Amino acid sequence: MTLLAPARHSVRIALGTTLVAITFLAAPAAADDFGKFLDRAKKEMLKDQLSPQHLDRLSAQHNLGETHPVKTQDGWTLVAHRFRPKGAPKPGADPVILCHGLGYNALFWNLNPACSLPDYLTSNGYDVWVVDLRGCGSSQKWVWKLDDTPSLIVGSAIRNLSGGKVAPTGYATIDPKYANWSLDHHIYFDVPAFVNLVKRKTGAQNVTWIGHSMGGIVALGHLGRFPNPGIGRLVTIGSQVTMPDGQIIVQFAREMLKVRELQVAGGITGKQLADASKTSVDNLFFNERNSPPDVYTALSSWAKDVPSAGLMKQYMSLAETGELIDSRRQFNYAKSLGKITIPVLITCGAVDQLAPPTVQQFLYNNIGSTDKTVVIFGRQSGFAVDSGHNDSVVGNNSKAQVYPVIERWMSGARKTAAR
Repeated sequence: MTLLAPARHSVRIALGTTLVAITFLAAPAAADDFGKFLDRAKKEMLKDQLSPQHLDRLSAQHNLGETHPVKTQDGWTLVAHRFRPKGAPKPGADPVILCHGLGYNALFWNLNPACSLPDYLTSNGYDVWVVDLRGCGSSQKWVWKLDDTPSLIVGSAIRNLSGGKVAPTGYATIDPKYANWSLDHHIYFDVPAFVNLVKRKTGAQNVTWIGHSMGGIVALGHLGRFPNPGIGRLVTIGSQVTMPDGQIIVQFAREMLKVRELQVAGGITGKQLADASKTSVDNLFFNERNSPPDVYTALSSWAKDVPSAGLMKQYMSLAETGELIDSRRQFNYAKSLGKITIPVLITCGAVDQLAPPTVQQFLYNNIGSTDKTVVIFGRQSGFAVDSGHNDSVVGNNSKAQVYPVIERWMSGARKTAAR
């Protein structure tokens, strides 16, 4: 099994090679205006290496799928990664959106071939779109500083050459207005942007939304507050809008807030950032014995994005009040579940410490749909192991036992497990 290397590592190699070439060619052109020189360089040298075709080759090399940027109504650029069906498309199947949870990005779903839900679904004929929420992965995010000025220039050149297509480095920016956001921004803007993108690209009337942790929360929040943008079915995995015992998330939120403050102040970069965000609280996200070692290592270190302060403060509010409310404390998402009427599959691991079976029961009891099912991934329900928060979908037995349950439900099979 080969762990997917961080995309930014290969990008640095590619950009490094390009910058060396630029430096080599720059000497005889020292008297030229640098802007004119860079323009020539883009046409003569970068055009081939950084062309849209080359960007697609990079994406294929690192199993990132086809990259599709989309603008939200509030001006952020988000990125979705498309994985087309392998073989014949499944008749009548809606395209599928996979949305990551708090602190992760699109890489969450595809770190290891042994537990890749995109691979499983595309092998069964589904058109799969794996998304990066704002501030995560390839989508627009604030960074303290770029590696160096030439990287910024070349990054811009890549986007110009590709006609606006997302560069492999993503939409990193040093503009501070992109340094903060809340859960409400995901709910208000990111969800409809992705749904409308997939509908527009595929011609489908509806999509199936599969969200892990916060990835399910944002869909629940949107469906409970706004008109449905086109989600035909919803699968939540370890998601919640209530939190009876919030001490775990309070500890996690405090640690992440500290890391974010250091990041914003420019006092932490690179490996330090990964080390600072890998603490004992991360073990609460896993049944470690049910996790491939490389996936556990990745999700505890480099395959993470530090949440914004606004996002973590809203999670702390959830932990303190026991119910999810908006950042202005004017709307209660937990009390709006009755407005959700589409088919919903509610799931979690039996030993999920962040969104345990008790909060899944709340979702089941309060969601307004007449077509709803709850499944707990644990021995009592017939599974081989009691799964935790993350390893329910990226664990050792996910492909053999969890994915088939999700796919059968998506196909129309309805069977309610023990609640």
